[in-house]
Amino acid sequence: MYLRILTSSFLLSLLPGCMESGYLVTSLAGDPGAAVRPAQGAGLRYTNHRPAATAEEIVPLRIGSFTPGHRAKILRAVNEWNGALNGFVRFTIVEDSGASAANARQSRPWSIMAAEGIGPRVVPGPTIALAHTQPLPGSGGLMIVYIDRIGTRDLGSVVMHELGHVLGIGHGEKGLMAALYHPTDQQCIDKATITAVAAKRRLTVDQLNWCET
Repeated sequence: MYLRILTSSFLLSLLPGCMESGYLVTSLAGDPGAAVRPAQGAGLRYTNHRPAATAEEIVPLRIGSFTPGHRAKILRAVNEWNGALNGFVRFTIVEDSGASAANARQSRPWSIMAAEGIGPRVVPGPTIALAHTQPLPGSGGLMIVYIDRIGTRDLGSVVMHELGHVLGIGHGEKGLMAALYHPTDQQCIDKATITAVAAKRRLTVDQLNWCET
């Protein structure tokens, strides 16, 4: 059974400092996502480098209680990352904690959960979180998605950004890992993002894939 978060402020009180771990925000004044839904991956092409023979790292994910439509968008983001990671790192979906416990490389999954409400404010600046991630001691962690705040913004793009934080990379000035949501920034996994992933895992950039516009 999956947990649906009812009170985001209560969750945040249990996870001190969680907003430092990774988030995607939108301005209180609004953003282009309020009126425009980006077509994730439309007109974009990814590089096609030789894949790894065997995954060097498995990152298990557990998807909580979402509508079928929302779940499909989350899976789209996961699959897009797996294509970019090119087999060297791989996200896998698990249905229970026991399934992931058998994998010695990652004993606890990341849980992707929906939270009701518009999300907490993030300082500095008049911004509200669309989603955020929080690692837990040892391994795994939480990804909280504020569904009511997503609105017409693309959920797949928001989750794709947060999965970058799951991989341990921080914010960039622009592109997928920009802290402020914009539909043209979060539409694909760009080379700057992949460069950060490669550096984190001591891979060469050309072992992975990225989108080319």
